[in-house]
Amino acid sequence: MRIEAVETQLARLPLPGGAWRDAIQDVTHIELVVTDVSTDTGLVGTDFAYTGGVGGRTLKAMLEHDIAPYVIGQAAAPRGVWHRCWHHLHNMGGGGVTTTALAALDIALWDLAAKEAGKSLVALLGPVRERILAYASGINLNKTEAGLVEQARGWRAAGFKAFKIKVGKPEIEEDVARLTKVREIAGRLPVMVDANQGWDIGTAQRAISAFEPLAPYWIEEPLLADDVEGHARLRALVRSPLAIGENVYTLQQFSHYLTCGACDFVQADVVRVGGITPYLEIAALARAWGAPLAPHFMMELSGQLLCCLPNAHILETIDGGSLSDLGALAQPIRITDGYFTPPAEPGHGIVFDRAVLRGHAVEA
Repeated sequence: MRIEAVETQLARLPLPGGAWRDAIQDVTHIELVVTDVSTDTGLVGTDFAYTGGVGGRTLKAMLEHDIAPYVIGQAAAPRGVWHRCWHHLHNMGGGGVTTTALAALDIALWDLAAKEAGKSLVALLGPVRERILAYASGINLNKTEAGLVEQARGWRAAGFKAFKIKVGKPEIEEDVARLTKVREIAGRLPVMVDANQGWDIGTAQRAISAFEPLAPYWIEEPLLADDVEGHARLRALVRSPLAIGENVYTLQQFSHYLTCGACDFVQADVVRVGGITPYLEIAALARAWGAPLAPHFMMELSGQLLCCLPNAHILETIDGGSLSDLGALAQPIRITDGYFTPPAEPGHGIVFDRAVLRGHAVEA
């Protein structure tokens, strides 16, 4: 089975609940670069990459001008194609735009491999569990305390068994007050906090110490993701576990974090690291270090991978941010009573609503 064509479509989908705000950014739209890979057997694999509203045209251009011409005619074997492409693009950077663009090829190749075998993606990779626990995540720093309380109560009523909120208010005391309200709703359930790289090391130490009586399950991205040694220093100063990974792009970068003892939970984003091929390698690395997986975003695909990995811990579903919430899917995939169950049809089972994508299309 060989690659005959690679076709891309860029859409910009508005967030259904309005803008998101965290410590460093405001997001109003999710950009999707949807890729169809056609083969000489007639099978077509579908893939996607995403952005938080910045860079979609760049990804589409790299796919069309640098990746597609390079892979046409190659055997549609995901691992071989991925590693050749990564070296082909490496002069433009080992991770970031290059790996995110590669994801929009790699996931399609895995979709093809599963379809050719007549199996679901999970059956092809080999299931470890039938379903995976999901936590409710909110990009909610812009919500009032009352709005945050309403959101957390909604999560509890929907059957979620773990929550995550944003922190990073100008005063640590306000973060503590907001976290206290959510802890009251959650009771003994896990509550995570996410600082989105917004602190320096002194502020991070003071904030995490102030949160400690409220037993946060983890502290996510307290410092700039580039600062591995800073996270290692901070980890030695605080008792709460640190979760890192949504802005870490390569196997080598994750290895650096784990070697430095700077990361308790690995949150690799399957799209940002380059797709399923590198995600499986990062998962194996994390397992060797005894680090559980709690991936960032894109629950429709991440949940399938977690069902196949022994060190899977928990799945993130962002309130209003799933492909289903964005209205991008012809066949929505949902969390039920706090758990994700993977699709059973051949391939990854993620079927886009092409009319919706056309309605929000962005011209290159």
